[in-house]
Amino acid sequence: MAECGIAHPHVLATAGLSAEIYAGLAMGMGLDRLLMLRKGIDDIRVLRDSDPRIVAQLLDLGPYRPVSSMPMIRRDLSLAVAMDVTVEELGDRVRRVLGERADAIEDLIVLSETAVAELPAPARLRLGASDSQKNVLLRVVIRHPSRTLTDREANDLRNDIYVGVHEGTTAQMA
Repeated sequence: MAECGIAHPHVLATAGLSAEIYAGLAMGMGLDRLLMLRKGIDDIRVLRDSDPRIVAQLLDLGPYRPVSSMPMIRRDLSLAVAMDVTVEELGDRVRRVLGERADAIEDLIVLSETAVAELPAPARLRLGASDSQKNVLLRVVIRHPSRTLTDREANDLRNDIYVGVHEGTTAQMA
């Protein structure tokens, strides 16, 4: 972390200093390398990347999660869930439902939450939802870490999430 070495006599001479009178010690604190160790990053170029998914991870000392260069796919789901379900719980459910395939889910974003009682009757019917539930519009960002997914694969992930997370009495996607 703290790299150092003796300055070459030529470097001192270039600075107008005699190597017979002066000695130089060059020292650098490898804070970049320390951050890389702390976050588990193995390539220093990651620290200079402008991708917002990477930049956001460099704002704290939490572990680094590699980002994929594969194309992103978005799927939106309209779900009926209990009123007290949080986005963290939704994320836990998605990971549980997908198992090993969960690595293809990059992000879950709650776009809106509406009490079922406030929904129009056709929406309540389609969701099979009760007044004690809420409707969550959930955006699923799908991006596999190492390969491009087909539409069918993305749709299968979306369908499995819907069936595994939706708590309505009917399973009917919009």
